[in-house]
Amino acid sequence: MEVALLFAMIVGLLLMGVPIAVSLGLSSVLFLLIFSDATLGSVAGTLFEAFEGHFTLLAIPFFILASSFMTTGGVARRIIRFSIACVGHLPGGLAIAGVLACMMFAALSGSSPATVVAIGTIVIAGMRQVGYTKEFAAGVICNAGTLGILIPPSIVMVVYAAAVEVSVGRMFLAGVIPGLLAGFMLMVTIYVIAKVKNLPKGEWKGLDEIASSMLEASFGLFLIFIILGGIYGGVFTPTEAAAVAAVYAFFAAVTIYRDMGPLKGKPWLEDDERDEFGLGLRVVVFGLIGFLLHYFASSTDPDALYTRELGLMVGLGWVVICVLTGWALLAFPARRALLATLITAVLALVPMAMALVALVPAAADGISGLMAELVPASMVSHVTFALTTLLALLVALMVALPPIIFTYSLDGSAREAHAVQASYASSLGGGTMRFARGIGYSIVGLVLSFVHKDTKKTLFEAGKLTVTLLFVIAFALILKHVLTEQQVPQHIAGAMLSAGFGPVMFLVVVNVILLIGGQFMEPSGLLVIVAPLVFPIAIELGIDPIHLGIIMVVNMEIGMITPPVGLNLFVTSGVAGMPMMSVVRAALPFLAVLFVFLIMVTYIPVLSTFLPNTIMGPEIITK
Repeated sequence: MEVALLFAMIVGLLLMGVPIAVSLGLSSVLFLLIFSDATLGSVAGTLFEAFEGHFTLLAIPFFILASSFMTTGGVARRIIRFSIACVGHLPGGLAIAGVLACMMFAALSGSSPATVVAIGTIVIAGMRQVGYTKEFAAGVICNAGTLGILIPPSIVMVVYAAAVEVSVGRMFLAGVIPGLLAGFMLMVTIYVIAKVKNLPKGEWKGLDEIASSMLEASFGLFLIFIILGGIYGGVFTPTEAAAVAAVYAFFAAVTIYRDMGPLKGKPWLEDDERDEFGLGLRVVVFGLIGFLLHYFASSTDPDALYTRELGLMVGLGWVVICVLTGWALLAFPARRALLATLITAVLALVPMAMALVALVPAAADGISGLMAELVPASMVSHVTFALTTLLALLVALMVALPPIIFTYSLDGSAREAHAVQASYASSLGGGTMRFARGIGYSIVGLVLSFVHKDTKKTLFEAGKLTVTLLFVIAFALILKHVLTEQQVPQHIAGAMLSAGFGPVMFLVVVNVILLIGGQFMEPSGLLVIVAPLVFPIAIELGIDPIHLGIIMVVNMEIGMITPPVGLNLFVTSGVAGMPMMSVVRAALPFLAVLFVFLIMVTYIPVLSTFLPNTIMGPEIITK
């Protein structure tokens, strides 16, 4: 009876227009004061203890700060250019590129609204210019932006992991396949609509444009490897990875991209220098990065496999390769395409073969064991072969990407240098001088940026967003404490199990609760409340806690694009300059795709559990 009054109080305050956080907190505090022996002092102690036990939440401010630095810069513009270079030539190419750009930016920001603002501001206007309707453009970006909380790193995943005390690393791994699948389903839907409605498509600009655009975007996308590589390589905890990501994002925005701070608008090469010295600058950058990577990868231990002396020799050899590649591509313009292909093949074949030999056999054994539990025995070998082949192709593509970027970005710069009849000596010498000049500017700019108005503004905006989010989480934690103290999870679990609910029906109920709640509440606050309620029941029914977490995150995705308080709807409305109900109607066709995706994620658990179980093992529940 008391708990019913608590929920009635929360609903009543929400209907009166009281903010969600205040409704949760005020109702919970009043409940504790009236129905228990608590005092205001003990309530404050309860709030402190609730936060004290969730150190993982410390990652949230750092992820928000990293996202803020990435959003203020031109990272989104560079990611969009790369996406258009990859898929812009397909029917509906710009819309598909918008989804691909949202997927990549989602891996930087961990936030759906930030993804919609950063990508939608550019893509929606671009789609309108080439003939798409405003409604179609808004519907695409509104739905694709939801991938911001599914593709790791995700702030919502951090909140779920803290609420039920599971591994953040496993949650991030679990989001990879569902995130890619959701993006692929949206892109296929756009492609089909484009073929039916004959929507515009762009031109194929060649590998040069792909390599050049990816090179520009790579310093931003490297943030993904810092976070995920640091966590799974055992270098950082998730909280430490978030802190390092924030520092790197600040460094990249100020010194590399120069989209904020005292160097804003001061490129590494001026417009009149780009054609002549671009090739030389890229040769210097590639050579220096490769040399440093080999140097730091080597060991000072004389008995090590890769000693410091060997690292220096290989690093210097790589510098020579860079210099000779730039020279060859400029000196033989008639054979440039053949040279680029041969150089790429030579650089890619050896590491590709090593990667395939090292990874594929072990992966095939793991896939075979997993498939033995999921498919009939007669199909195990065929499914294992198909999945292993797909994995081999993905590994080959990932290994081949760096040589492709290296060779074809130099190829594009060589074309520009040849067009202005620049000699290789002048290009290399001028590029080296511009690089040294840029390093000097960057050092000075980095020091001055600590007190620059752009940095202060970014920190202030990130702080406001952090306080807003943690304000909701704080009061949701008090409500969670009240529900736990009243043994509500145990009562719900007993009622469901005694009613004969199995895993299928239980997951239906969870989806319904979250879909309804997601229409009225912010995702993080809703997860803090609901997750501890349904978690014990899921464990009783044998449902993997990581699988449950991904189901909840996908429900939060859908909640962000359903009225009345779907945050992505409001953000898209502002970006596109459309009434919110028009955005709702525009999002409906793609919302249907996300509902199908929700069903798949709910009842095909291997989509969520394959990567975390394969790489880190299953989640062990100790409480």
